[in-house]
Amino acid sequence: MKTRLIVFGSLAALFFFILQIQGANLRSEATPLGIINLEFASDPEILNKVLFGWSNADVKANIYIDFVFIPFYALFFYTACVAAANTSKNHTMKHTGKSLSKAVYVIAGLDLIENKVMLDSIAGSFSDFTLLLTNLCAGAKFLLLLVVILYLLISLPQAFSKKA
Repeated sequence: MKTRLIVFGSLAALFFFILQIQGANLRSEATPLGIINLEFASDPEILNKVLFGWSNADVKANIYIDFVFIPFYALFFYTACVAAANTSKNHTMKHTGKSLSKAVYVIAGLDLIENKVMLDSIAGSFSDFTLLLTNLCAGAKFLLLLVVILYLLISLPQAFSKKA
């Protein structure tokens, strides 16, 4: 389990940093969060403001790199939740970890949907519904990911202290 955590964690970190470096051109005064500004562009006017000044190739590249990043972060968080659940003595924390390990698949699925709809949006194929869908997928993804990270911050230090 530790080996999987190290491998998936390292690959997730590597692709996270690649996304940051490659996506640097997407950060500006108008879009300080880069691609995240696109994820939360809630109407056509905001979408156009976000895309103004961006290279279509840079946006597409960032999204395609994210498609590679998704399985690595999903496998890392899944493995970390399972490890935390398996080492917990507390029934609630054990159950929570097992549930959140499954929620990681939902997170990855939301990210895949969001990326597909963003690719459609930058190609000019968008509507109020697809922009809302992108927003909802991004919001739910980040919220669930926050819950997973909080669970791990609480449970993993306890798990590693028991192993030492």
